[in-house]
Amino acid sequence: MEKFIMMINLIKNEFFFERKSSNNLFYMTFFSFSCLAIMFFALPPSKLHDVTILSAFFWIIVSLVSIKLIENSFIREKEYGIYDLIYSSPVEKFMIFLAKVIAFSFILLGIETFLLLGYILISETITMVLAFKILVLCLLSNVGLLSLGILVYLITSLSNIRSFLFPLILFPLIVPILIHSSNVFILTILDERISLYNESGFLLLTFALVSIIFGINVFDKLVKY
Repeated sequence: MEKFIMMINLIKNEFFFERKSSNNLFYMTFFSFSCLAIMFFALPPSKLHDVTILSAFFWIIVSLVSIKLIENSFIREKEYGIYDLIYSSPVEKFMIFLAKVIAFSFILLGIETFLLLGYILISETITMVLAFKILVLCLLSNVGLLSLGILVYLITSLSNIRSFLFPLILFPLIVPILIHSSNVFILTILDERISLYNESGFLLLTFALVSIIFGINVFDKLVKY
């Protein structure tokens, strides 16, 4: 029970610091809106109903926003002078890792909701019912994407070129997550019930579980490093 309360408090802290850094959410939302606007004006009307293009834009935006979300979190902790305080506290480090994954997943889910609402406005392909199903997919994808992202960021955090090195290392690792997320996204919209749907879903679940388990075991070591 004590650990559960501690976990809730850690998650609340992540939301608090994210809300305090209001410009961070504003810039990420503005970036997402800008990408939607570019897609709307750059593509011919017929292509706005192409499910493959919608999916590709969606997951590219999500991957870029997730990178910024992770970077800003750790940078913010150092700017506020609480980085050493957090990681030298008696709290078990894996709880800090889980709190970040949970908080970031829901923050990213909010941005994904905004993107899907934009998609509903510019394309008749996506409806509210489909958007809800896609958000369930997003929550699963977010866990694997953010867990892996946090670990890669810590590995590259001591480098002077981490802003370049972090996405350079992360992108090849998250390609399978993006591909299978895109598969489920497309098949959900097309309402296709074939084996690929189940396979991609199970693979996303596997990525999420493996990333969480790996993070719980190595987060403490990476922070100390």
